[in-house]
Amino acid sequence: MKKRTLIALSLSLASSAAFASSTQVYVEQNVASNAADNGVYTTEAGALIDTSDNGQVYIGFDDQGWLAAGYGHDFQINDSLTFNLYGELGKWETGEEILVEGILDYQLTESLYVLGGLGYKQSGQILENLSDTSINTNKFLVGAGYSHDGWSIDYQYTHENSDGSNGYIHSSISGAFTQGEYRTNEHEFVLSKTINDWTPYVKYTYFNTNEGELLINGSSMGPIDNDNVVTLGLSYDF
Repeated sequence: MKKRTLIALSLSLASSAAFASSTQVYVEQNVASNAADNGVYTTEAGALIDTSDNGQVYIGFDDQGWLAAGYGHDFQINDSLTFNLYGELGKWETGEEILVEGILDYQLTESLYVLGGLGYKQSGQILENLSDTSINTNKFLVGAGYSHDGWSIDYQYTHENSDGSNGYIHSSISGAFTQGEYRTNEHEFVLSKTINDWTPYVKYTYFNTNEGELLINGSSMGPIDNDNVVTLGLSYDF
């Protein structure tokens, strides 16, 4: 659904060095995207709370009806290499999802890290709140980050392969629809500056897919849209 440096509260983008504070809260505003162009400007907020030296709880929500809760745990392999296992349950007005990710984080220097991992997601159809079908998604991700003098830049690439909905789904509003198999590619960049305990940031996400389409009553409604998303955010550590 969503996903998400710790500044944006995405455990899959976080290096192990980022787990420095006991609690981090954030708020972010979507200022440009296909949805924003249509007048829907999403506001999101959340918190990451340390429950132990290696465990973190995540809670997030937005003004479009999305709500998620997750737990991540670090397994320190050596001084430079950390494995993070993360699970999340998400729900919104028209569906729900479960996400599991395993991420290897390698701290090259005090300022530079790289990461890679795999994930699995199962979600309900986004058009209706349905219990008779689901979409299974396998994901692969890689990323890197560099920080210096309070500035940080983080990048993550995520590739997802989804099997689509299995068979036709009947809706009193739209008749019958189904969604075929599709692949997506997402590039996310986060630029941030930490000032005392405050960290303003800007996030740019490019979402690309040329595969898969939505069918309603056997007629194509077109492919899944590409999107360019710009988000402004602010986090606070305490």
